[in-house]
Amino acid sequence: MALRTLIRHLHYMWASFILKVHVILDSVVKTAGPLYILLALSLLSCIIYLYYTAVLPAVHQLNSVEGITHLILSIWLIYNVFFNYYWCIQTDPGSPPLDFDVGAGMSQYESGAPISQMRWCKRCRKPKPPMTHHCHICKRCILKMDHHCPWMHNCIGFYNYRYFLVFLLYLWTGCIYTVYMASIPLFGTASQEQTTDKVNGVLFTFVLSLAVFGSLSCLLGWHIYLVLTSQTTIDFYSNRQRRKEARRSGQVWVNEFDVGKIQNLRNVLDSKGDRLWWLKIWLPLRILPRGDGIHFPSRYGSSDTGAGGNQSSRHISAPNSYSSGAASSSREAVSIERVLADGEDNWRPANMV
Repeated sequence: MALRTLIRHLHYMWASFILKVHVILDSVVKTAGPLYILLALSLLSCIIYLYYTAVLPAVHQLNSVEGITHLILSIWLIYNVFFNYYWCIQTDPGSPPLDFDVGAGMSQYESGAPISQMRWCKRCRKPKPPMTHHCHICKRCILKMDHHCPWMHNCIGFYNYRYFLVFLLYLWTGCIYTVYMASIPLFGTASQEQTTDKVNGVLFTFVLSLAVFGSLSCLLGWHIYLVLTSQTTIDFYSNRQRRKEARRSGQVWVNEFDVGKIQNLRNVLDSKGDRLWWLKIWLPLRILPRGDGIHFPSRYGSSDTGAGGNQSSRHISAPNSYSSGAASSSREAVSIERVLADGEDNWRPANMV
């Protein structure tokens, strides 16, 4: 008995220690946010300065047609990088509204899902829409939260995820462009003789851009995969666990928010259903995402954000609420599981067919 009490006491002390470490780390990340932004701006400014003072003059004469063309192209890339970076930092990712309630208006959905299936945040003490998670750094629930980014000093969520994705795309493209331009005087023929300082500047630009390009390739590829499969980084790990549990029970788990790769991409990048929505990626535009961050299109049929309707509703439906009665019951076997990926009391049904 004494040994069990000692073990229980040690376990409690260890859990308390881990909790304190998490609190300290969260505070450090939040406090260091402006320093991360300053570091990011310093790296970008360093590459830009070296490009215009060492790389571009080594490849083309600045008063030539080629030089002016590359000057315009580089300015366009730089402007888009800083434009999306700024608005990703400045845009609030969004939180569930204060009057958000699941108790009223449930009859409008033909799911028959009980309230016990709703996801609940024990810290904010209110229900959470699908893909909403509590950020331990921001101390609030974030709509469609992907992660807390220290480089942005902000959460990446529903309202600023498009800026984050486009920022990565332009920064990745800019790195490819800079690596290519710097490789010409290093491995090819330069337009004029270079001093040692300029050669070192070109070499440093090449190495730094190549390193950033390698890191961004992994990060951008990961987020493109998440967009095409209609997931967030947090939900990916939760969905993977559900998929494993379904496989063990002889069933197949299905992500109901995955409505096809092209449509998933449009749900992130296209806000108004324009036919030429993909052209807006190439322009520095402030665009709000489609929907309200509470309701999402479902592969079983939806009449909310995907179609532009019911956007004023403040009531959350269970993830199976978009299914039509008989078809839903015949295609899904619903099981309740506790999701601990974000350390919350987080109840949500897993879709299995």
